Amino acid sequence: MRQCEKSLYRVTTSLLSSRQDAEDAMQEALCTAYEKLYTLKDAEKFRAWLLKIAANSAYDILRRRGRTVPLEDLEPAAADHTEDKLSLWMAVQQLPADYRTVVVLFYYEDLDVREISQITAIPEATVKTRLFRARQRLKSLLAE
Repeated sequence: MRQCEKSLYRVTTSLLSSRQDAEDAMQEALCTAYEKLYTLKDAEKFRAWLLKIAANSAYDILRRRGRTVPLEDLEPAAADHTEDKLSLWMAVQQLPADYRTVVVLFYYEDLDVREISQITAIPEATVKTRLFRARQRLKSLLAE
């Protein structure tokens, strides 16, 4: 599970507005995964299964707190602070939550459309549409 920490952090920060909330969601996800590990049927799908739990934990926190999902003060989870990557990360933060989530899962976590569909519980066609629209918005944001 240690090797998945960065992935968990990126997923939870893409959904939550504060680092503390993201860390809480990560902790809840790890506890839930430990308790429910026996339900995992295919060990090869562990990462996607764990990220789904993390996303659900983040959604639970949002429901409990009744918050929106702005991401004003986050830094990129990958500690590489090159100017281009930082600019791209800042643009990703400006995307609506539904676009931001699929972008983080696809580009930062290297998940395929099918896995993202399973994690977010949305159809594969919707994932593809959101990725397309997110790329369009990112192009316009980065052109400014």
